Amino acid sequence: MTLTVTEAISNRRATRKYKNQAIPVEVLNRVVDNALEAPSAFNAQMRDLVVIQDEAVKQAIFDASGQQQFLDAPVVFVVVGRSEVVPEDAEEVLGAELTEKVRGFNGSASAAKLREIGIRDAMLVAGFLLLAAQEQGLATSPTTGWNEEGVKKAIGLEGRGDRSIALVVAAGYADEEPVHPGRAENRRVDNHY
Repeated sequence: MTLTVTEAISNRRATRKYKNQAIPVEVLNRVVDNALEAPSAFNAQMRDLVVIQDEAVKQAIFDASGQQQFLDAPVVFVVVGRSEVVPEDAEEVLGAELTEKVRGFNGSASAAKLREIGIRDAMLVAGFLLLAAQEQGLATSPTTGWNEEGVKKAIGLEGRGDRSIALVVAAGYADEEPVHPGRAENRRVDNHY
């Protein structure tokens, strides 16, 4: 299945009911690879994408949220923001000079600012993830109604202050056809408020 970006955007709906159907490895890998092509500040890639298929981990995500779609979907993604000054592998991608520039820029940032940088990078991955999944015929349910520490514990990040949960996304083949919920027409602002 190949959709244009416009078609993927226009057709995507939050889906909470999924068929009991596994996602083929090649489809899942394509979605993940495309999601991780998202841009990031300085290309420092201050985000990770956790791919969950293990039933026990999905149960722990459910326990941290009470959201049934995490148990029903064949895959759950957790988009994680990283809040260290520079990732340990930064030089591999950025080279020494740009890594030092990032270190200089982020080095004086507060913990809150570093968290914000990581969350922003992670949300770009989340947006790409939703469209990449849609293009591959998968439905998604991006969520925010979960306990962050519970999700972090579920994925092995318990007590890690240098990691933040940006979004948790259920994904699979839709077993429902949600209607378009509508959009407010007054959200565009030209030039200033």
